[in-house]
Amino acid sequence: MRGTCYERELAYKLYRRGWAVIRAPASGAKAKRYVYPDLVAIKKRRVLAIEVKTVKDERPIYLSDRQVNILREWEERADAEAWIAVKVRDRRGWAFYSIENLVRTNTSWKLELIGGISLEELDSLSFILNKGDLNLALT
Repeated sequence: MRGTCYERELAYKLYRRGWAVIRAPASGAKAKRYVYPDLVAIKKRRVLAIEVKTVKDERPIYLSDRQVNILREWEERADAEAWIAVKVRDRRGWAFYSIENLVRTNTSWKLELIGGISLEELDSLSFILNKGDLNLALT
C-alpha cells in the first residue's frame, strides 16, 4: 500500500470520529510552494496539523526541516496542534506523537516510537495553551 493510501485511511478514521478532514496531496512542483501538512483535521474549534508516516517495523522515524517547519507554521497561523501520526505496518493501530517529541539531529529531526497515544486518546484530549506551554488534560 502506498503512503497516500495510509493518509486516506487515517483521514477516514478521523472523519468517522466526527472530525472535518482535509488531505493535502503534496506531489507535483506547484504543491511544494505551499505550506501544509499531510492532513488537517478540525472538530469543535480544535485544529490538528498532522504529518503521516508509515514504517515496516518499529524503528526511529526522521523528518526533514521542511516537514517540521510546516507543522510549526500551522501551530502559529492556525493555533493548531502539531502531530506526527505513525502506522507501524506489522501492527494494527495508529500512534500519535506531539511535535515536542522530536529530537534535533545534525541533518533532520528524529522521532523515537516511544510514548505515542492512540487515536481514541488523541480524540479525547483537550489542550490548554499557556504562553507556549502545552498542558494535556484528559476530558
